[in-house]
Amino acid sequence: MFKHGVTVLGLFMVVALLAIVIFVRGRELAEKNKNYLAMEESLAEEYSKEEQRAKALEEKKVYVKTKEYIMEEAREIFGLQMPDEIIVRPKE
Repeated sequence: MFKHGVTVLGLFMVVALLAIVIFVRGRELAEKNKNYLAMEESLAEEYSKEEQRAKALEEKKVYVKTKEYIMEEAREIFGLQMPDEIIVRPKE
């Protein structure tokens, strides 16, 4: 009778130990999952910003090829002007 009680107690201890290990490991995995979800959200925001930046760069790429851009740069860099244009500069 004593051996049977020890066996049952031993099995109970093993089951209890397994339950504790599973509980602790489950908590660790839940915490990792929480961190991964936060990281995923952060990366999604960063991806969205990069998509907007790529779109802006694509628009700038198209604009750079226009005549207006070339004229604007010629005015700013070289100080050039169109023949019928009058440039008024403020006094310093």
